[in-house]
Amino acid sequence: MSDQINQTELDALIDDCLEGRLDEAGAARLSAHLEQSAEARARYWEASSIHGLLENVMQNTSLRAVTGQALPIVSKPQRWFQWRSLTAAAMGLFIGLFSASVVFGFVVQRGMGKKLPLVVFEPGFENPQMPLASGFPSGSAQWGGDAAHVVAAENGVPPKAGTFMLRLEPMRKGVPRIYQVLDLQSLPSDAGGDMREIEISASFAAADSEAAVRYVIRAFAVTDAPDMLDSSWFDHREESIASATRGLDVAPGETGWRTFNVKIQVPRTARSLVLFFGVRTPDKAARTSPHYLDDVRVSLVVP
Repeated sequence: MSDQINQTELDALIDDCLEGRLDEAGAARLSAHLEQSAEARARYWEASSIHGLLENVMQNTSLRAVTGQALPIVSKPQRWFQWRSLTAAAMGLFIGLFSASVVFGFVVQRGMGKKLPLVVFEPGFENPQMPLASGFPSGSAQWGGDAAHVVAAENGVPPKAGTFMLRLEPMRKGVPRIYQVLDLQSLPSDAGGDMREIEISASFAAADSEAAVRYVIRAFAVTDAPDMLDSSWFDHREESIASATRGLDVAPGETGWRTFNVKIQVPRTARSLVLFFGVRTPDKAARTSPHYLDDVRVSLVVP
């Protein structure tokens, strides 16, 4: 039996765990409490979902419901500024209570083959008059999200390629984010089997390199056509038939563009792929400087 933990202490332990501050004693205490309390597990689930660490749980649950199969995934934890191995192991053990096929941290799919580029609307943001929807985009062939603007070089940050890039404005509350919906109905009918591997890559940069930051790419495979999705969809994203998330942590003092990717196994029944690009700044006081997005690429990996 673990010692009693009140709500305030539980929230503090969960927050320390998700932010990578949990020590050995705290990890053991939290793990024991989660094993014994369904309420605590629910609270951890909610907090973890906000941090984007459990998207693969939803992915496997939804995929099993549709196909009866789970994705073949490879576990490869990512560090959040010196994650303690014991913390990762303890929380990975806990997440195993929910699913035997869960990746702790961010999803990394592996595959070999040539890449067939898919059409992304304004991947390099080279059109300064580019239409930008407010909130979730209504259909494909447009970007949508929070306050964002197409800009040239500024704040010591040049575009990754070309003349322009997208500036994600700082937000005191919430996460600066931008979306795009791709139409998968145009994919070659003979490409892949029942599952198709799609790779999404993007480059991020910060105007202020003195603050720690986490950049995130998420992808959701959906059975609805792009024009059937609206702003309410994101509140029901757990209904997607497949999803993948990957984050890149940048420590204070690191400058320049950071490029990374995520791969997702997409069932052939999916008609849309929702892409999400976001920025999380753990230090609330540092949420005053913009971040930049450029060179977004999406490819179908053909065996």
